[in-house]
Amino acid sequence: MTKETVGIKSIGYYLPAGTLTSTEMSKLANLPEIVFTEKIGIQQKPVADEDEHPSDMGIKAALSAIEQAEITAKDIDVIAYCGAGDYDYRFWSPAAKIQHQIGAENACAFEVRNFCNGGNLGIHLCRNMLLADPDLTYALVICSDKLSTLLNYSDLDSLSTFIFADGAAAAVLKKGELSNQILAYHAITNGKMADYLKIPLAGTKFPIEDNNFDQNLNYLQVVDPKELDTILSKVYLENYGKVIHKSLEKSSYSINDVDFLFTNQVKKSLSKQIIESLGLTMEQTFVSLPKYGHLGAVDTLFCLSKSLEKNQVKPNSLVVLASSAAGFSWAALTVKYS
Repeated sequence: MTKETVGIKSIGYYLPAGTLTSTEMSKLANLPEIVFTEKIGIQQKPVADEDEHPSDMGIKAALSAIEQAEITAKDIDVIAYCGAGDYDYRFWSPAAKIQHQIGAENACAFEVRNFCNGGNLGIHLCRNMLLADPDLTYALVICSDKLSTLLNYSDLDSLSTFIFADGAAAAVLKKGELSNQILAYHAITNGKMADYLKIPLAGTKFPIEDNNFDQNLNYLQVVDPKELDTILSKVYLENYGKVIHKSLEKSSYSINDVDFLFTNQVKKSLSKQIIESLGLTMEQTFVSLPKYGHLGAVDTLFCLSKSLEKNQVKPNSLVVLASSAAGFSWAALTVKYS
């Protein structure tokens, strides 16, 4: 009996027209531009307009993926929205909003929160749902974020987050799809660092009770960046390698079989370290950071899509989507293109 498969039928993405350049970021942070262009490796990033929100961008990416899959929204059975940052509203369902706006009236819709690992986790969950239920055929995984609004450029302790940008990506999954098969997923979490990266304001610990609050609490904060770097230096690359190797092992492959590795976008020195630590080359990845910044959970699908556009990922390519996330956690998804 042939094992049932689920494959990535299509990927769509959307980037807002607005940009913030390295020159502009350097002025906002009062830092030399070379810090952005050379040390970090970013030249510009997409930034959404004030009236353009995560659900808006998610809708556009979703419609693009549906069109490329040559299906209708009514064919979709499951929708997972995998945003890392703020939704349009604090208490609200972006998944339900998108389900209605695109006309996916037959789909159940829900949110997945795993920060920059959200897309990988969303694909894994939806794959399992399709395989478990004979009535389900298509799933839509949407990653969309407006991360630029979380940043306070005067807080240099949070310099590592200044690459955060805005955009969306969406993937249509199909049960029975023989090409682009989703093979395996693996993830790990190290909660020791959970409190090092957060926005303090508007949770139950720091509710907004009046207008007399410290505005800095409303932005993303890196608590004790030196200590965080010390901890991450001991576990970051090791955990990245662990999830990648384990996902490949579950797929009956090894790192020597990998054709492409697409990761969440980090500063260029760390990106190079990730690739080299695995014995891969920079020709086996796609670095979107210089032009597009860090798009949160969007990154891995976006990089895969751009590589497909360039005809770099070809039949029989073995692809790994790997990411690290606040919390902190790491995840890897292995996909076989055929």
